Amino acid sequence: MEDMGQLEWLLFFYSIPATPVNSRVKIWRKLIKIGAVQLKGGVYILPYTEEYHEALQWMLAELPGLKGEGLLIKTDNIEPLQPKGIIALFNEQRDQEYQKIAKKIDEFTGRIRNLRIGGKNIKSTSLFRQYEKLQSDFQLVQQRDFFQSEMGRNLEMQIKALRKQLEELTAVEKGQKRPGSTELPNGRNIANFAGLVWLTRKRPFVDRMASAWLIRRFIDAQATFAFRDEAELMGLKDEQAVSYDVRNGDFTHIDDLCTFEVLLKSFGLAEKGLTYLAGIVHDIDIKDGKFAVHEAHVIEMIIKGIRNRALSDSETLEQGMAIFEALYLSITEKH
Repeated sequence: MEDMGQLEWLLFFYSIPATPVNSRVKIWRKLIKIGAVQLKGGVYILPYTEEYHEALQWMLAELPGLKGEGLLIKTDNIEPLQPKGIIALFNEQRDQEYQKIAKKIDEFTGRIRNLRIGGKNIKSTSLFRQYEKLQSDFQLVQQRDFFQSEMGRNLEMQIKALRKQLEELTAVEKGQKRPGSTELPNGRNIANFAGLVWLTRKRPFVDRMASAWLIRRFIDAQATFAFRDEAELMGLKDEQAVSYDVRNGDFTHIDDLCTFEVLLKSFGLAEKGLTYLAGIVHDIDIKDGKFAVHEAHVIEMIIKGIRNRALSDSETLEQGMAIFEALYLSITEKH
């Protein structure tokens, strides 16, 4: 979308009788939810993607049942409008939504200030839940911010700064090292983590599945995985093998961090999509509601279904890894 010469647009024309009002509101809400901008009357515009093309086709098919009619057009030219002018319309609409987020950020900043000066007894764990709701609200708008408005970029930096402040407060409360200070085990160099056998417990579940995906995708592309009874993994000493998600393993839970989070911090992986995935894995594995990610329950159900199939541990792990690959691509496709 950044190359304005290559932009294509979807124009959605529709008309519905004035009554009942619910029918008109139903279509309007769907258009607003996916980020469409109103040009004139019943004409809405979206940048072309296969996803939005399909969504508008479904709306078009829905109109006759509401006693309405419509038309869907794909075009690369809307005279007399120029691409910059159309993009400005989208950014203006997003900025109106971002204004609400900006107000919430100001209110949240005040809560952190109160906690720092001791003016109000607020636990940082409670603030984390509030933060995740704020971040979720922001991401919903960001998904519709097709052209990465300046206000959206500024708010994203502010939200990241809030996260850092919360982590600092948590470290102070617990009297522990700040997150991110985890050292690599056994003095190993990150460059040496290549072509290893990664050992873990049998019957893999969410943390082991997600960690295996992370390992092969970002840490050790040639990694192979093997399963052992936990007793066999204790005190393992093998230069060609590394253990994860096992008690006293090379990479495992530290304090309230699950193994996936420990791997992210150990290898300095801070990409936005990975951070969001970490919240899902944490909520399913630790079950403390820290991130309150609304997808977590559905993902947990899918993973339980995979594990309950009559598959080998290797097959179960591979299917779980495929789920996290799909999730990652879905999260990052718009960023």
